[in-house]
Amino acid sequence: MSKEIIFILLVLLMTFNKAFSQTREPYLAGSWYPGNKKDLTKMLKGFFQNVELDKKTHKITPFGILSPHAGLAFSGQVAAYGYSLLEDKHFDTVILLGPSHSYSTGGASVYDGDFYKTPLGNIPIDKKIASEILKQNKKFQFQEYVHIQENSLETQMPFLQYVLSKGSTSGGKDFKVVPILTATNDLSLLNKLAEAIIKVMEESDKEILLIASSDMSHFHDYKYAVEMDKHTIDLILERKWDTLNKDIFSGKSELCGFFAFYTFVKIAQHFGYDKGIFLKYANSGDVLGDLQSQSVVGYTSIVFPKIKRTQDSELSPSDKKYLLNLARQSIEYYLENKKILQPEKPESIILNEMRAVFVTLNINHNLRGCIGHMIAQMPLYKAIAEMAASAAFNDHRFGPVKKSELKDISIEISVLTPMKRITSIDEIEMGRDGVYVKKGMRTGVFLPQVADETGWDKKTFLENLCAHKAFLPKDAYLDKDTEIYIFQVEKFSESSSSIRK
Repeated sequence: MSKEIIFILLVLLMTFNKAFSQTREPYLAGSWYPGNKKDLTKMLKGFFQNVELDKKTHKITPFGILSPHAGLAFSGQVAAYGYSLLEDKHFDTVILLGPSHSYSTGGASVYDGDFYKTPLGNIPIDKKIASEILKQNKKFQFQEYVHIQENSLETQMPFLQYVLSKGSTSGGKDFKVVPILTATNDLSLLNKLAEAIIKVMEESDKEILLIASSDMSHFHDYKYAVEMDKHTIDLILERKWDTLNKDIFSGKSELCGFFAFYTFVKIAQHFGYDKGIFLKYANSGDVLGDLQSQSVVGYTSIVFPKIKRTQDSELSPSDKKYLLNLARQSIEYYLENKKILQPEKPESIILNEMRAVFVTLNINHNLRGCIGHMIAQMPLYKAIAEMAASAAFNDHRFGPVKKSELKDISIEISVLTPMKRITSIDEIEMGRDGVYVKKGMRTGVFLPQVADETGWDKKTFLENLCAHKAFLPKDAYLDKDTEIYIFQVEKFSESSSSIRK
C-alpha cells in the first residue's frame, strides 16, 4: 500500500473519530464568562494575582474543595482562592460534584462522553472511572440533557484548566474529569453515590481531586445573608454535619449545592479528610460595592486538606476506654432488650469520624466471635455499638453469647485505615498489614494480628486467607483476576493495662 493511500486512510479515520466524539459544549461562554481564550485567560490571571494566602496555606495539598459557581465576575475571585492551591501540584483525575438546577431525575447523572469543552480547549473525560461509578447503581445514569445548560460544573472547568493543563502558568500535566450532577434529594441514594466514588478512589492508583460546587444564601438583604452564611461556614468548619443537614432543611442555612456537598462530605469523612480550612467569603453585594443591597448571593471557598495523621490525631486512651465500655454495654443491652443500643453522640471529634472497624470477642484466648466492616459505613462510635452486638450474636461460626459468658469475654477492637489495592504481594508487610482478597463475589480478610498469632509466613498466610476465608483455591492470590488490598489497624483490648476499666 502506497504512503499516499495510508495518509488518506489516517485522515479519514481521524475525521471519523472527531465526528463521533461526544463533547459537552460551553453553554455559558460569552455570558457568564468571556467567550474567547485570550479574554478568559486574562480574567483568570487577574483572579489568581489577587489571591492573598500565607505560604503555609498555599502549600496545602487538597483532598477536595468547596467552590462557588456563579458568573465569574461575581464568584470568580472567591473560587480562585481554592484553585490557587492546585498550582505546582498534579492530579490525574478531578471528580466534580454539582447540583442540577433545572432537573430532578431522582438519580445522579455521570457525564460519560469524551470531552468537556471551554474556550481554553477540551478536557478529556475519565471514561474508566465514570463507567465504574455508573455500573454501581441503576439510578446512576448518563443523561446528557441534564448537563447541557448546567452552570454548577461548567464554571469550575476554566479554573482547573488554568492551573492543571499543559501550558498553564504552573506547568502542570494533563488531567481528566468526571462531571457528576446530583439530580436528587434522596439522601440514601447519595450515600450510595458516595460509596461508589469511595470504591473507585480506593481501587485506583491515580491522584484524584474532589470538587463540590455550591453557592450559599440566595436573595436576602446583605446583613442577613452575611449572618446566615457565617453560621453555615461555622458548621462546616466545626464538622457539625447533623446540624448542617437539619439547618438546610429548616431554612436556617442555605447551600444551593447541598446535595452535591452532602455526597462530598460522606466521601471526605470516610478518608478522614472532612476538616475544612476557610479561605474566602464574599457575596454579590461585596462585588458590586453595594452593602445595602436587599438581594445578594453568597460565595465561599473552603479547602479540605490531605492531612497526615499524627499521634495527636489518633485515639486517645480515654477514647479507647470509651469504645471498649461502649462495646460491652452494647452486648449487655442486646441481651436484655434484643435490639441494638443507640448511644448518645460523644463530643470527641475522632469518635464521630467515619471509620471501618472490627470487634473481636475472646474467651481464654480462644475466638468467640468477630465481625466488622472493611469500608466505613457510619461514625466510629455507632460502628462499635453495632459490631459488638453482631460479634456476640450474629457470627455464624458460634452460637449467641450467653449472659453467663459475659464475665469471661475479653473485647478487642481494631480500627482500620482505608484499604489500598496492591499489585504485588511484596508490598505486604507481615504483622503490619491486614489483607483483603476479592475474586468475583468471594471475599476474605485477615487482620494484621493473625500473622502474629499464628506465626505463619506470607505464603501460608495468603493460602489460608484464600482457602478458608474466601473459599477460593489456596493459590488464588497468584491469579491476576484476584484483587488484593492491604490496610493497617489500631488495635486495643480490655486486657491492655493502659486502658483497663
